[in-house]
Amino acid sequence: MHHKHSRVNCDKNKKMLVLKRSASKGDKMSTLSILHANTLKKSGRILKISDLYGYYIVGNCNGLLLVQRYSPSCSLKELQLWNSCIRKSLILTAIPVRPNLIPRAMYLIGFTPGSKEYKVVVIVFEKCRIEKTTKMHVAVYRLSDQQWTVRNDGLDIDPLYFERLLECYHRKYRSNAIYFQGKAHWLGNDQYGNSRQRNKSTHLVSFDFDTEKFTISELPFALYETDSSSALFVLGESLAIFSISGVSSSVRVLKKGEWTLWSTGISSEDGCKVFSSYLVEYSWRNVFYCESDGAGCLICGKYSYNIATCQVKKLTKSKSFDFELDTYSESLVLLKGYGVKDLMSFT
Repeated sequence: MHHKHSRVNCDKNKKMLVLKRSASKGDKMSTLSILHANTLKKSGRILKISDLYGYYIVGNCNGLLLVQRYSPSCSLKELQLWNSCIRKSLILTAIPVRPNLIPRAMYLIGFTPGSKEYKVVVIVFEKCRIEKTTKMHVAVYRLSDQQWTVRNDGLDIDPLYFERLLECYHRKYRSNAIYFQGKAHWLGNDQYGNSRQRNKSTHLVSFDFDTEKFTISELPFALYETDSSSALFVLGESLAIFSISGVSSSVRVLKKGEWTLWSTGISSEDGCKVFSSYLVEYSWRNVFYCESDGAGCLICGKYSYNIATCQVKKLTKSKSFDFELDTYSESLVLLKGYGVKDLMSFT
C-alpha cells in the first residue's frame, strides 16, 4: 500500500537521487542527496561519506538501491542494499562464485510481482582457454531468506553470444539496466551481425525476475541507423527508446510487444555530441525523463536534453566533481528485520 502511494506521489512530485563525488583542497568526500527533477535543486541530503570512490549505485528498484562497495586494494566487491528513505542498509552475503570472476560481473535488482519479493541477480562468465568454451553463471539472491542460488544450466542461451550482447562500449559489464514492470531491461549489441552496427544498440535484452529467464528481441532497423545513438528510458507507463542522428531524432514506446512512434523531430549538433559521448562515458548510467516548464527533457549524464527544441543544458559548471543520478522513491523495505543498520554509520 505504501509503495503504491509513494509511486503516485513521486509521479506528481518527481525527485532524483544524486551521488556526488568531490575532491577540493584535499578533502575527498561523497554525498547522497535528493534533487527536484524539474529544477535539479537540492531538497535534502541523506548521507555524507569520507570515501570518494568507494561506492557505486549499480541498481535501483522501488526505492531500494543496490550499491557496490569497491576497494582499490582488493578485487572483491561487496554488495549492499540501501534504503535511502529510512537510511537503512543490508550487507549481502558473499556471492557463491569464484572470486576471480566477480570483478567483471553484471548486477541487477528487481521485484517479483508474483511472489512479492526483491531479488538481486549477478551474471558472470567463466572462460576455459584450453577447451575454448564460455560458461555462464547466474546467481540469484532473495531478500526473503537472504540466500543465494546459482544457476549454470537450463538458461537456454548461448553463453558466448550472450556475453558479447551484454558488453558495454568500453567492455564493462556495468550495464544501464532499467527495472520496469517486473523485468530488468537494457540495450545490447549483436557483434555477430552487420559490421556497420558493431557499436550500435541492436537488441533489447530483458530479465524476468518472476521466471528468472532472459528474453532477447531485435530492435526495428530504424532505431540503429549507421550514424545514430540510442538510449533506453521509462516514459509514463511504457518503456521507451530515444534515438538521434545527424538528421533527426525520435522517441518510440513499447506497447503490446510493438515499437510505435511517440514523437519525431529535428536534430542538433550538441544533442548528437551528448548522446554519442553517453555511449562512451556514461554507457553504464541511465537516462531519465522529466518535464520542465511543460516540455519533455532527457537527463543524460551531466546534461539535460529538450526533446522538442533539441537544446542542451549542462547541469553543472564545476569540473571538480563527478556524480551519478538515479530515480528517488520512498520505500519501507528494510524498515524491520534483515539485520539492518543505520546508513549514517558508514564513514
